[in-house]
Amino acid sequence: MTPQFSTATNVLAEYWRSLPRGHKKQCPRRADFSITGIVQIVAETFLSEWSGPEELRIIQVGTKLDQLLGKDITQYNIFEILPPELLRQEKVYYQNLRTLPCAGVITRHAKNLKDRSFVYRTVQLPLLDDAGEVRYFIGTGSVLPDSQVEEEFGTLEYNDISLLDRRYLDIGAGRPE
Repeated sequence: MTPQFSTATNVLAEYWRSLPRGHKKQCPRRADFSITGIVQIVAETFLSEWSGPEELRIIQVGTKLDQLLGKDITQYNIFEILPPELLRQEKVYYQNLRTLPCAGVITRHAKNLKDRSFVYRTVQLPLLDDAGEVRYFIGTGSVLPDSQVEEEFGTLEYNDISLLDRRYLDIGAGRPE
């Protein structure tokens, strides 16, 4: 089943697709991305920066996401806050987003810092640095309503953070195997 996306994700994707591309490039440059292009959804967006295979740092998080998580995670290294059992595949996932390049979707069950359980979907769209390499990901995050969770995954029992779905979206260069 194809995942359903939030209004914020659709707005972000439309804006991302409208940005200029360099010669033979599948992604826009970070320098061409302006928060003013998505001002109506900025509270639901995040921006992360790949600094190497051990570091994917959150450099901007919208207020709606802060409230959902129960904490401002700006400047956190995503790879340091994930459960160890998810870490290896998460690193592979982001490496694939960078090298192909492609977009990605992750759906997880998690508990926020206030012990509230929810199913959360993020979409990551790649952005190039000035050298033409994918180093940034702009994305959105949204909580899925119970009816959508049931439609996509059936009835779920949750204990801790768990990956429900991870997929790649073709932006013109294909998808990983």
